[in-house]
Amino acid sequence: MKKLTALLFCALACITLTSCWHNDHDISISYSEDGQYYSMNAHFPKNRTKDIENYKDRRIGSKSNISFENTKTDATLTLDDHTTFYMKKYPGFVQIKLDKNKNSSDSYHEIKSMCQGIKKVLAK
Repeated sequence: MKKLTALLFCALACITLTSCWHNDHDISISYSEDGQYYSMNAHFPKNRTKDIENYKDRRIGSKSNISFENTKTDATLTLDDHTTFYMKKYPGFVQIKLDKNKNSSDSYHEIKSMCQGIKKVLAK
């Protein structure tokens, strides 16, 4: 029984370490959409963070007089046009989640377009 417990502990430790390890050269972007939510998760090299921040500033920040540069965020944001979305952001990572029921069609399309544009920025 002790061997089984030790083996399970080792397996769990390996899985945890593997899932936490992230190669700083990899880019991973996923999009998800259902009836209520649109979301995006992006992992990318930390040195590309400024490119993403500048892109978001141009796309939505300048319209609401906000900047994403040099910030860590884990909050629900509301833009001047009343677009509301959740964003978690730190160097090498951005997560955005928009509730389609709480936003206009225009807001949904703007955020979705921006999220899809992040992939193009990272491809450069």
